[in-house]
Amino acid sequence: MNQNNLKLNIMNKNDKLQNYLDFQNKVERIEKLTSHGDWDTRYYLEKIIPPLWADGFDVEDIIDYITIKIHSTITKLENEKEIVPTKSV
Repeated sequence: MNQNNLKLNIMNKNDKLQNYLDFQNKVERIEKLTSHGDWDTRYYLEKIIPPLWADGFDVEDIIDYITIKIHSTITKLENEKEIVPTKSV
């Protein structure tokens, strides 16, 4: 491996590590803000995934469904003035 490839490889590993650390910090912050967020999320997922999976939906289908529900809930909360829009979702 030449020196340029070695530098690129190291930079790539550093980027992956930084991405992991950023993601981990984001998860920890969310869990601190939502006192029971981890438990609530796991409970919700453990209730809805089994019947969807048994019916033949795959991971991407379930992610799409949850994403739609998240966007719908954000819109509802914005319209009800429960949350203030901060970014375009």
